Parts: sequence; C-alpha cells; structure tokens
Amino acid sequence: MNRLLCVMSNILISSLIFSCQPAGARESLRVLSYNVRNCRGLDDYHAVNVARVAGVISNQAPDVVALQELDRKTKRSAGRDMLQELADATGMIGTFGEAIPYQGGAYGVGILSKAKPLRSYHLPLPGKEEPRTLLVCEFDSFVLFCTHLSLTAESRQASAEIINQEQAKFNKPVLLAGDFNAKPETTEMLAFEKLWTRISPLQPTFPADKPDRIIDYIFVSKNTTVEVPESCVVNEPMASDHRLSLPA
Repeated sequence: MNRLLCVMSNILISSLIFSCQPAGARESLRVLSYNVRNCRGLDDYHAVNVARVAGVISNQAPDVVALQELDRKTKRSAGRDMLQELADATGMIGTFGEAIPYQGGAYGVGILSKAKPLRSYHLPLPGKEEPRTLLVCEFDSFVLFCTHLSLTAESRQASAEIINQEQAKFNKPVLLAGDFNAKPETTEMLAFEKLWTRISPLQPTFPADKPDRIIDYIFVSKNTTVEVPESCVVNEPMASDHRLSLPA
C-alpha cells in the first residue's frame, strides 16, 4: 500500500480507494473531517466567516465532509443555518444531525456531500455535559458516520459501543469521522480499533494555531479493502480552532 503523509494543519483529509460490490470494483473517495466552530475563527470569535471556511473545504475538492459544531437557526447565530450556508458556498448537499435544541434552533453536526444520500438519520449519544449525536448518511457504495463525542471518558466509552453496534448493520464500507475529544491511547479509542481501521494521520489537530494533541480522526470499517494514497492535516491556523484532517 502506497501512502503519502502530508502534515499541514487543522483539517483532516483522507483520499482512499476501496473495493465494493460487485466484487472487484474499485472506487476513489476523498473525505474530510472538520470541526468548524460555527465558522468562527481564532482571529475573531464573534465574527462568522462562512466564506473562509467554505474556501478551505473547497480547496481540498472533497467528495464528502464530516463537520462538527454547527448552529441551525439559533439566536447566537442570528437565525442563520450554518450548514446550509456552507452547502451553498461549496456547491454541495448538506445533511444536518441535531444533538441538542438550542436558543430557538438546534446545534449539532453535519455532512456535506457531492451526491445526495440515499437515506440519513441520527442517533443520540451520551454526554454528561451535553447530549451528543451520530449522524449517518448512506450512499450508493459506502456509508459515512459523523460525530462529535463527549468531553467525559465514560460517555465516550458508551458512545463507542453504540457506534460499533450501528456499524454492524451495514454490508457496505463504513467511514467514521469527527471530533472524538480523546487521545489515541485512551480506552475508548482502543475500543474503536476493534472494528475500525484508522486512516487519518497521528498528527496533532488541536488547537489550530499551535496544535499539540490528536482528537480528530477518520476511520474505515475493518471489513473494507482499502488503499490510502493521501492522508494529512491541513495547515489552516485561523478559520477554526481545529485543523482539517485527511486519511493516513
């Protein structure tokens, strides 16, 4: 397997080639994971800059993007739908997964995709500090899970069990991407590795300006034959507080 590891900053990016049905067929897919912090950058937390975040995403030419920390029509975001604005700016399709109702709207995660999902749904995940969610989008030849896990280890461990059970329901390759709020050596991350292969690099993704910890990941289900020609963390230190990530 040939691998190209490029370490930049704050957005996880993975390009992969996987086998799917019919047997022997191969498909290329470019996947991103990005905690966008409601499109508020490190240079000015109070200023929303959708165009900048959309530009960072579009520059990577993704097929699908797992996004975290999105407001939909909340008071603090002046009633704006952040995912829809990103979808409009990137020319992609947005699918939202609500974690909590918030200030007259909702807060959660989202998926941008070139193709319209065959179906989508979200499942509640535990979080002592706030409820969390798993967003599932099924496409013709693969499934994408997007999540943003709890700040507490106990809740993350329980979430790992739920996510692993959900993965078992699919015969297609399943990708799992998001902000896990956990370092690689933790018990909950080791639990994921039972059923998933990490395809994002072990390079720091947070905080964006001076990253010193790995908490954002992209995985693929272990039953998938996959090649990963490119994987990196994109060097974008201001658009969000996380970096964008690609597979390893």
